[in-house]
Amino acid sequence: MATEINRIYTVTDSAETFGGIDRSNGTPLGYWDKLCNMDMSAYPSVCTCAPFSYKELDEGITGYTFFGGEIVYTKADGLYISGERTALSLSEGEKTLVVMGAQIVIFPDYIIVNTATEPYTVTSPVREKLTGRLYEYNQNQTRPTVSVYKLLYLDVAENDSALANYAVGDQVRLVWSYGGKERELTVCISSVAKETYSASGCVSVNFDTSALSNTRYFYTEGRKMDRFRVPNIEGAYIEKPFPELDFVVQHNNRLWGCSSKRHEIYCSKLGSALEWGRYDGISTDSWTATVGSEGDFTGACVYANSVLFFKENCVHVIYGTKASNFTISTIALRGVQKGSSGSLCESGGLLYYKAPEGIFSFNGSSSSRMDAKLDTDITDTAVACADGRYIIMLAKSGTAYYYDKRYGQWYTRLLNNVVSAHEINGRLYAVTKTDGKMKLVRLVGTEDGWDSFGGSDFLAVSGTLGRSAFYGIFKKLKLSLTRLKADSDTLKIGAYISCDNGGWKCVYESDDGVDELACGVVIPIRCRSVRIMICGELSGNAKLTLHGIYLDREKGSELSGKY
Repeated sequence: MATEINRIYTVTDSAETFGGIDRSNGTPLGYWDKLCNMDMSAYPSVCTCAPFSYKELDEGITGYTFFGGEIVYTKADGLYISGERTALSLSEGEKTLVVMGAQIVIFPDYIIVNTATEPYTVTSPVREKLTGRLYEYNQNQTRPTVSVYKLLYLDVAENDSALANYAVGDQVRLVWSYGGKERELTVCISSVAKETYSASGCVSVNFDTSALSNTRYFYTEGRKMDRFRVPNIEGAYIEKPFPELDFVVQHNNRLWGCSSKRHEIYCSKLGSALEWGRYDGISTDSWTATVGSEGDFTGACVYANSVLFFKENCVHVIYGTKASNFTISTIALRGVQKGSSGSLCESGGLLYYKAPEGIFSFNGSSSSRMDAKLDTDITDTAVACADGRYIIMLAKSGTAYYYDKRYGQWYTRLLNNVVSAHEINGRLYAVTKTDGKMKLVRLVGTEDGWDSFGGSDFLAVSGTLGRSAFYGIFKKLKLSLTRLKADSDTLKIGAYISCDNGGWKCVYESDDGVDELACGVVIPIRCRSVRIMICGELSGNAKLTLHGIYLDREKGSELSGKY
């Protein structure tokens, strides 16, 4: 056998066009295993993000929404619009604010502030009870077998001022006590009049029992009818029910909500946020439906001209234009994660949200996972917002996942204590809350006159390059960078390599302000695989741009055997 020395070829692998995070295909040169606080704004280069802009919000905010492009919020002493207080009597605790035309509806108080009037008018719900004696009368004079003609009514004093708050068509909650237990029934008022059977000095509030499941039944006593009798119970009352809603949205001049406790979906009367039990048999009626799916509701939104109510395992889609033709279609899919109701956002005709294991999109009939490039489950709850270019999912852990639709790339930023995210006038914002203090933070771009976060760490880590045994041996690394900073800025840069999955070794450091830099680094250990990490910190308007990575490797063997 003869031994020959072969010529060794030097090959340069280069990346001059950069993408974002992509762990799904082995992360080739030019893509990243980690990319934090660096984005595609200088594409095809990758550069550090501008600092976040923010402004402080008032202390003591209990609920908020955005109306007319500005934040509207409640505090213990009232509602604040354009920073001015509208005095309200509010209950304690957190509030949900929903905009309905020119009205702002405050839940769970069901208080309406009409901003179209000067001064603003405030409407509160009628919560006054109407008390009387409850009668249940079977008009059949024999034991009921086939037909039952039943009267169920409440005799109330004809001079009771609360009568003015109740009318025919109102759905009310009827409450009474019998056998030492409090009972209730949801019924509709069929008439309010002085009847032949009304007690002296009283009028009878009659209830429609035709929609109830069993008319051959004494509801007051909780048993089957077995003889003719007239039960009557003193101290019964009716009140207007206001559903305890987990989530509320506005669509087509109605408010829509859902209750996990009752497994029900509701909508208010057309144009009225305070009437949730109005049934007159006309197009403006309220509407209620019970759903049979298991689990709690996890989110609600309006999408493709329909109202959607999500659970973790399905979505209920409401179709129709009025109470008489509202229908529910249930689609089994991976739904919104419990605690991530604020992640629902729309971009480019698709609905995006946080599911229990990752980020999904919904097209109206099916859902699919859209974070495959991240190649890892995201289990934290999250909130999100979107515009025509960006989808931003802000996880509870403090990691903000940015998806740039223009280039189809992912990168991350760090933002802690986020409680909600919003698209306002084409701009994307988050609200953070730390020790009771809240901030409105601009997520893309900067806001003139606002403060900014001080320092910001940045990080770019490549995948494992040259994993094949026949790939060759690395010997040199070269980086092409641009650095910009003013005297008051801070900009520190470090470049590190990991050879053959070993520890990180620093191969370059700098904190000066040279504009252009092309640094060549000899890899300290000739190796068959390498990882690259570029990291540092900046403040002010300092900026780092990476234009290129160049890796020299030897291809071929120094010695070969020849027979």
